[in-house]
Amino acid sequence: MQNFNKLVDDILEFMWKSMPVEATFAGIHKYDHELGKFDRDALTDINTKMKSYVDELEKIDTSTLTANERMDHTILSNTLKVQTKSFDEIRMWEKNPSTYVDNPLYGVFILAIREFAPLNERMESILARLEKIPKVIEEGKKNLKNSPAIYTQVAIESIQGGIQFFDKFIPLIAEKVPKLKDAIIKATNNAKDSFEAYGKFLENEWLPKSTGDFAIGKGLFDYKLKVEHILPYNSEDLLEIGDDLLHSTKVELEILAKEINPSKAWWEIIEELKNEHPKPANILDTYRKEMNRARQFVIEKNLVTIPTDEELDVIPTPEFERPIIPYAAYMPPAPFEEQQKGFFYVTPSDKKEQLRGHSIYKIPVTALHEGYPGHHLQFLHANRVDSKVRKLFGTSVFIEGWALYCEEMMYDLGYYRDPRVRLMQLKDRIWRACRVIIDVNLHTKRMTYGEAIDFLVKEAKLERPNAIAEVKRYTRSPTQPMSYAIGKKQIMSLKDEYKDGLKEFHDKLLSFGSIPVALIKERMIG
Repeated sequence: MQNFNKLVDDILEFMWKSMPVEATFAGIHKYDHELGKFDRDALTDINTKMKSYVDELEKIDTSTLTANERMDHTILSNTLKVQTKSFDEIRMWEKNPSTYVDNPLYGVFILAIREFAPLNERMESILARLEKIPKVIEEGKKNLKNSPAIYTQVAIESIQGGIQFFDKFIPLIAEKVPKLKDAIIKATNNAKDSFEAYGKFLENEWLPKSTGDFAIGKGLFDYKLKVEHILPYNSEDLLEIGDDLLHSTKVELEILAKEINPSKAWWEIIEELKNEHPKPANILDTYRKEMNRARQFVIEKNLVTIPTDEELDVIPTPEFERPIIPYAAYMPPAPFEEQQKGFFYVTPSDKKEQLRGHSIYKIPVTALHEGYPGHHLQFLHANRVDSKVRKLFGTSVFIEGWALYCEEMMYDLGYYRDPRVRLMQLKDRIWRACRVIIDVNLHTKRMTYGEAIDFLVKEAKLERPNAIAEVKRYTRSPTQPMSYAIGKKQIMSLKDEYKDGLKEFHDKLLSFGSIPVALIKERMIG
């Protein structure tokens, strides 16, 4: 029987070598010059090796492990089980043409934006990755089978964003390293050519053949709930929870709307509030100011420890991610890097309908959700965990549940008093309830792509372009959309059982990493 900690190191090293872009995201930089192998045989070999690691983990006598090691064993074993099963049965590597767009784009982008080394060194790696992009595209193209039409459409959109990235972003940073400039521009042009050719192939040849199904089915959906997220619910339970949350939140909205304007329904007031938004040129500054205000509130109220030497930058969403990020998103600092700097993406727009998604009454809640005390602060704590496994792996149920919990907690403590902001927050709670319902129904084949968009527009009052971007993402990320409401429910339940003060609860909760609440409860409550 292999020593558990040695086995962990072997597994992580294999993963980083096999998936070098993920290694870079984690802050492991020995493979920054690679993008990985994407031919069918190489991917299959990686999956076979991962299965062998699952077998080795199952041979470990967990009774000989410490409590922390047992937690790590469960998380790592479950992670590998879900990954290998997904490779065999969901088969995104065959279905999703964006796989071979997103990997190289983010592989280059992350090296440019994270300042873990001097720019000259990072540009050497950027050049190496740029030169490998045409090969990734060719290998990936040969893998494609049974793509759903929406996956192919999103890939075409992402390619257009990638071309803008090559045209605008790369030349700007190339200017800063004159000795590499010519080589980088040449590699960028070759990468752009491969993207353009891939886009034409997808549009002209592959899209007409894209008749596959994005739904993973009830069996796999329930498997992910049980193994990936360690939830006590199945898909039917989720539908009941989502439906209850949708209807109870509507009641709260109706009561609050009468206080604001008795002559109008809540959605009519929301539509008016959406018209009050920053000018396009001021969107990012508005989010920055609100993010800083939220951070100061956390300090003044002593809600949770803010680690030292951290930073959060508000930046425009990368062009290639805008088709699936309608409003805002967050990219955390690397767990294995000294610099703890996160990035708060805001999707800018000069289109009236999309601008209405950046209402001044919505921005306070979005800022605290993505920044303080939401995602950024939670990841800062997760990155400090004394466990390689729990630094790297976790569940979206905890991550998104914490951020949604923070929205309600900050309201309860008086961060925002304006009933119009509360109305927007409750409207977004309806959106999160809709996500639970749509997530289950999309992937158990009870709702079509178009029906899901209509449902978001009707129930959550999302602007149609933003609803489309949302549902595009849901089709690619089964069990992630339900994470917000379900995670908040679990955290609230744990809080009710915890007897110490609020700051103590928050610090203790965050000290375990982004792991399933069920595992945390075993340690916090018993």
